[in-house]
Amino acid sequence: MTDRVLLLHGYQHTRPRGHWMRWLAEELRRRRVPVQYPQLPAPAAPMPDQWRDVALAELEMLAEGDGERVVIAHSLGTVLWRHLEAAGTAPRVDRVLLVAPPGMTPPPPGLEAWAFAEQAAPAWRSPATMLAREVDPYRPEPLGQVADGWALPGIVLPGTGHLNPDDGHGPWEAVLDWALTGDARWRLGEGARSLDA
Repeated sequence: MTDRVLLLHGYQHTRPRGHWMRWLAEELRRRRVPVQYPQLPAPAAPMPDQWRDVALAELEMLAEGDGERVVIAHSLGTVLWRHLEAAGTAPRVDRVLLVAPPGMTPPPPGLEAWAFAEQAAPAWRSPATMLAREVDPYRPEPLGQVADGWALPGIVLPGTGHLNPDDGHGPWEAVLDWALTGDARWRLGEGARSLDA
């Protein structure tokens, strides 16, 4: 049985060499773990329906074969996953890691179509975990408010950042461990704490 991993990137992401998602895709492939890392359409001007269509096609491929099905999303990719769950279109996968959900109340200019402020948290069909910094420049809301709005358990990392190369997240062993085993807490560093839903 071979696990399969789908990576869903965020806003303005064009597979930058220094980003942990690109590093993760390369590391998984080096370990012969099938990984899907699609470039979602128009990352600088993303539309939910276009991203949804690509994600659903990728999820259909992810379901082929045996093994655990894993989804890891970053930033706007986490909002994409939330939209799929809320619409009931996301097929059930074995586990999901939602890294650095951005603040969306109000939606940033150009991302109004991604709004979900009035929606209740989806009835999550797949077990999901949120991973976020205590302070994120792309999340003006307090982390507790975001966690309540997503109704998910998670892990909080101390400090400020969007969990991207700007705050030191190029190669990221903890997320590789999570992709392979479902557990990365021991590698997340001093000060990491649980975030209960």
